[in-house]
Amino acid sequence: MIYTDNKDFYPTPKSLFYKLVGSDLRYFKGNILEPSAGDGNMIEYIKKECGWGNRDDLSIDAIESDNRLINELTRKGINVVWDDFLTYETFKEYDFIVMNPPFSDGVDHLLKAIELIENQINPCRIYSILNKQTLVNAYSSKRQDLLRKLNRYQADIEYVKDAFVYAERKTDVEVVLIRVNISPMECSGESIYDRIPFKGVSSKSSSDLEKALSTYVKDNEVADKLNDVERYVLEYEEACRVTKNAYKAMEKRERFFSYLRKVNKGEDVLDDKLPIFTSINTSAKDLNKDLSRLRRGYWRLILDTDDFKEHLTSEGINQLNKRLSLAEEMEINITNVRMLMMAIGSNKTDMLIESIVSIFKRVTQHHMNQYSTNIHYYNGWKTNDAYRINKKIIIPISHSFDAWWDFSEDYERINRRVRDFINDLVKSFQLIDPSFDNEFEVISNQEFENDLLRFKMFMNGNIHVWFNDMSALNKLNYICGQHFNWIPSEEEVNENEEAKKFVVREFGSEVLGISLLTERQSVSA
Repeated sequence: MIYTDNKDFYPTPKSLFYKLVGSDLRYFKGNILEPSAGDGNMIEYIKKECGWGNRDDLSIDAIESDNRLINELTRKGINVVWDDFLTYETFKEYDFIVMNPPFSDGVDHLLKAIELIENQINPCRIYSILNKQTLVNAYSSKRQDLLRKLNRYQADIEYVKDAFVYAERKTDVEVVLIRVNISPMECSGESIYDRIPFKGVSSKSSSDLEKALSTYVKDNEVADKLNDVERYVLEYEEACRVTKNAYKAMEKRERFFSYLRKVNKGEDVLDDKLPIFTSINTSAKDLNKDLSRLRRGYWRLILDTDDFKEHLTSEGINQLNKRLSLAEEMEINITNVRMLMMAIGSNKTDMLIESIVSIFKRVTQHHMNQYSTNIHYYNGWKTNDAYRINKKIIIPISHSFDAWWDFSEDYERINRRVRDFINDLVKSFQLIDPSFDNEFEVISNQEFENDLLRFKMFMNGNIHVWFNDMSALNKLNYICGQHFNWIPSEEEVNENEEAKKFVVREFGSEVLGISLLTERQSVSA
């Protein structure tokens, strides 16, 4: 029966319903809500297609405000749970909402449906029929808000003409069909920047942080890194709040159900299938572990930049990681970030030099002789082997390869341990001269070369390396010799003619004036 005195009652034509839900209908299960049920047309379509009444995994709730229509719905065996959708509150979670709300108030009803799902734990798909003007004539703030939400959730929107021209109750109103998936977990994460806007840092703090960043990343990337740091602080604080609230909720739940068991004389009010938490102390312990993991993760995001790491050898990266590990128990805020970045910046030279020295140690340990254990200064050496890398070196690196397999076409396919060693070697020289690269040409099977060096892998596990650029090798030897105090210092070279002659004879005149600091200019450029 059509109640013409109800201006919002327009039963949904079957053809329009199927156009709205399409083939998705076969996947309907769980809890379904029809918030503007009318006489139950759409519910009847769902029941027929889904075999409702014969399935345990399907439940349909209806909401309707017209008492006459409520009587019709209950007569059909449809569960009416409320009379006004706009005031509907429930702890129940829905998997699907199918709605044909009043044309005069469609924006409020769809916004209500979206809000209902945003407060759920589980995702839900909404199918809605609206007056076309609701979207195309977005003159009100509510309509604009609806458009933003539909855009945010990437809703599928389809305009339909003559949808009700041949309906049980006719109207020439053009409609729009809306299909939208809402995942509360996703939307809660995406909206933290809107719900808790980051206030930024004071001008002084921002200036100090920029200075710290300038020693850590390239100049043209400082602004982007500053924005990232502010975002990381915001995310960390919100992640900690969410995590702590979750544990508080678990503790509150356990305490409350313990109370219920007590007042109900030991009777457990929980169904056997529902989980309960057995130890509040365990929850507190786990909370600290989760918060610690968050701190570690975000400190590494903030401090562990590829721009810096790409210049470090394996040992240099190990040294950086040790410094980062010291920060992991500190709270993440702008003050601590600035302090730690400045600390790492002040130690940057040491880490870069350690990258050079570590590769020097690894190479020279294989040809140091008896003199290296008791002679500690340049004018006492009996051989030059122990305080310099020579033009050719032989390094034992345990590696394996199939003699029948030709690696010669691809440097990246050689044994990983060999490749890591060669890459570390190249990185050491790149700190001295950034023009060197780690691209190698094939000389023969297992033999590769670039401007800096040539190396060949042998079946006995040894790697032979020949240096092509003696100027760069001299500079590396000179830097490491000064680091170990094996050769004259800059001050001695300037004041002692014999010391100067030794340096020129052993390393060439191009090393004069070089210091550990000037040799890192390529890194901070």
